[in-house]
Amino acid sequence: MSGPVLIPSSSLSQRLERVRESMRTAGLGAFVSFGEADCRYLTGFTGEAASVVVTEDELILVTDSRFTLQAREEAPSARLLLANEHRDDQLAQLLRGSLTEGRVAGIDGENLTVRRWDRLRASLAEEPRILFTVTGEIVSGCRVVKFPDELAELRAAGELVTQAFAHLEEMPVVGRTEGEVALELEFYLRQHGSEGIPFPFIVAAGPRSAMPHAEPTSALIQPGQLMVVDIGATVGGYASDMTRTYATGTLPAELHEAYGVVQAAQARTRERAGPGMPCRDLDSLGRTVISDAGLGDFFVHSLGHGVGLEVHEGPRLSANSDDILAEAMVVTIEPGVYLAGQGGVRIEDTVVITPAGAEVLTDWPRDLKLLG
Repeated sequence: MSGPVLIPSSSLSQRLERVRESMRTAGLGAFVSFGEADCRYLTGFTGEAASVVVTEDELILVTDSRFTLQAREEAPSARLLLANEHRDDQLAQLLRGSLTEGRVAGIDGENLTVRRWDRLRASLAEEPRILFTVTGEIVSGCRVVKFPDELAELRAAGELVTQAFAHLEEMPVVGRTEGEVALELEFYLRQHGSEGIPFPFIVAAGPRSAMPHAEPTSALIQPGQLMVVDIGATVGGYASDMTRTYATGTLPAELHEAYGVVQAAQARTRERAGPGMPCRDLDSLGRTVISDAGLGDFFVHSLGHGVGLEVHEGPRLSANSDDILAEAMVVTIEPGVYLAGQGGVRIEDTVVITPAGAEVLTDWPRDLKLLG
């Protein structure tokens, strides 16, 4: 059995310094995160029962004895603190020993349930000298711009999912269920190196393809339908996200037209994505292409989202986003049109923002193909 895939120490140091700079900007002397992705980003630990504490001079991984060996293997650069059953109860004492007088501890509000917060708040209240605030995006905001080793994993995840689409295009699909096709694609990806699947796969045919987040069912895929396939791979913890839409036979003219409109919107926004582009403007650009074709009411979601250790993270490519694209951000570009009772079209790629524009990590033909 091979050992854990360790994050390069140079990258860990850069990540930690980026987070500490974010803490300094927010006026924090410590930050506690409960997010699995944050823990992996800062320490390399992949277990599900952990929190990470960043102070001005320490990085502490808090977990329980079930993960002792795993934590020592995967997170050698962090100080390991083994907690009891209620591991948050020890955070107050830990922060008291780590914070200088007058400094504020930030408590991650992005991954904290109300029930967990009630218990943690009571524990913190027993240490009146600890000043704390609930905040967010201290770590997740730092994860938006990727380091070179992260981009390498994202490129590998993108390449792997395109191989799955090549496999799909050699598969028979008509007469099989959506669930069977989804399962075969998942099996292919796991067999060829995906750590798992970053989200529940979407295989939806016919009228069900007009549901943007349709789950595969036992419905049989029929000839003469649109079929939306939205899948991804995970490599080194990093996700890819890719969608193609297929025909299973002759389609009505209205669906052919919808496909062409979405294809044009996706091409236009890919071409314009680059450093300095406001995310809301890129969303508006794609929406305008679809609206000018008279289909604006049927584009019912945002243009895209960031991708990394989580398949949905910052930045947001939406009409209400204040985010601006920058070099080394990784995002999806995924316009869609969904015609109730008929079918839906979505074309999605994962791209990395470079000085020259958008480098496509899931490069695969976007013309409408026929599957049998």
